[in-house]
Formats: sequence, C-alpha cells, structure tokens
Amino acid sequence: MTVLLRTQDHAEAERRAFWQDVVCDSFVPVHVEPLQDEPFRGLIKADRLGAVLVSEVSADANRVDRTARLIARSEGEYLLVGVVERGSVVVRQDGRETVLSPGDIACYDTTRPYTLVCREGFAMLEFMLPHRLAHLDSGETGELTATRFSATEGLGALVSPFLSRLARHAADYTDSAESLSRTTGDLLATMLAERRTRPDEAPRAARRTTLLRVRAYIDQNLADPELSPERIAAAHHVSLRYLQKLFSEEETTITAWIRRRRLDGCRRDLAGPYAGNRTVASIGARWGFLDPAHFSRVFKAAHGLSPSDYRAAHRRR
Repeated sequence: MTVLLRTQDHAEAERRAFWQDVVCDSFVPVHVEPLQDEPFRGLIKADRLGAVLVSEVSADANRVDRTARLIARSEGEYLLVGVVERGSVVVRQDGRETVLSPGDIACYDTTRPYTLVCREGFAMLEFMLPHRLAHLDSGETGELTATRFSATEGLGALVSPFLSRLARHAADYTDSAESLSRTTGDLLATMLAERRTRPDEAPRAARRTTLLRVRAYIDQNLADPELSPERIAAAHHVSLRYLQKLFSEEETTITAWIRRRRLDGCRRDLAGPYAGNRTVASIGARWGFLDPAHFSRVFKAAHGLSPSDYRAAHRRR
C-alpha cells in the first residue's frame, strides 16, 4: 500500500519537526537540518516490495546526518541505495565523498555514520534493503559506500532505469513483490560486485552481468513468438551451450525462464483492470502464446486455474 507524507499538510511552523519525524520513521533515525528559511517543503511516497522499501523523496535544501549516537540507539542493519532524479546530492561515508547528478546511484550503510547534503531542491529515489538481499554483510560495504555509479556507463546504465521504473510503478507490482525484491537485490549485488571484484572473482561477475543482460533482453522481447534460445545467444555473442549453463546455475532452463516471464505477464493482465476488454486468447498472444489451447494448458499447470477461470476469480474479488 502506498503511503504519502508531505509537509504541505501541516502548518508552516510545524513543518521542520514533522519532516524530522517523517524521515526517521520512514528510514532510520537521523538528524535533519533544513538549509533554508521557512516554509520548508518535503514529500515522501513509500511502497514496500517484499523486503525492499521503495521511496520517492523530494524536498527543499537540507542536510541529513546519521551519527554514531543515533546508530547506537537503532535496531536493524540496512543498505540504502539512492538514485538522484533532480538536483544534486553529496554523499559522505567511510572517508569518501561523491557528488550525484540526475540518474547517478550511490549506496550508504546504516551501520556506520553518513551524511547527505542537498544544497538545493532535489528529488531522489531511495531503496532500503537488508544486506543479505544484496549478497553482502555490513563488513563488506566499506569499499562501496559513497562511490558514484554513473547512469550512462557500466552496469549503472542498466540498473538506474530499472530502479526508476520500479519506484514509479511499485504499486502495480504487488503480485510479484517477492520476485522483484530478489531481482532488485541481484541487480544491485552485481553492480556493487563489479566495483569490488577481485581478480579471482572476475569470471563469476562477468557471468552474472551476462545473465542480467539476457534477462532484460528476454523481458523486452516476450511478445515475439520467434524468441528462442538460439536467437538470444546470437544477440549476446555467446554460444548456446554457455547460455544454457548460465541458467542451469540458477537451477532452471532458458526455455522455462521465458515461459515463466510470459505467464507472469499474462497473469497480471488477467488479474488487472487494464485488459478487461481483451479476450483471453489476445492476452496470451500479447505475451507470445499464439496457440490458445497451449496457453490454457501451461497457464493452468502453473496457476491451478484456466486463464478464463483465473480472470473470473479476480473479477469476483
């Protein structure tokens, strides 16, 4: 469920105190210092996807400090990942400082002091997740915090638009929340691993990067009935055998993955209000199932109901 909190709903004299409380309640205890005179304006829109808290934050100029004293009074250990949408943000932690422009990404760890400085009005996406979801523990983040991941190069160019779209449409993905939270953790883990990869870890990181690019390519081409393992391998300049090995390491096959992603799309359309005027067959065809009988069989095998019965059940709700 989306939660919207904004200073405009309060008297001007109460806004600074309200913003302090809202930021602490939404994330972790911090000290917030507005850097301009009243009236102060700020807004937080938050959703939860499984273990990931997804927030959109926009506010006037302010400074946020997570101090050792506040950490000592806090419970829980999290990784925070910020994506700047408007303005610029300075991030300081672990003896480093970086300046983020729109699209750039940086992470900071709630187990150690950090500072965020926004000297002008800004908008930022915040993703708060447990370390385990990004395949890290708090002791492994020290070389990764307060470093800039560009939105125009490397894995940052893949991760930044994914996170932005996820934040804007989080409320639409509640049925896939757990799966998406794992995917988010995997993407972030791969991006962070690229920055800290030791020579002996390079092959593993390269495989993970290729797998994520393949998954993104599959999602972009699910409607194409000609999508095949051979075509995917050729598009990524790898052998079919190597491609199959990537998916076998995930305990699945590339064919099963494509079918699963197509069924996920069909399930969302059947359960949602947006495709109410479409036939079941046209929904199947939209996601690459051109044979209605085959679509009905595989959907029922996956979800226990035929596509028509699944749609009817959700309409009754």
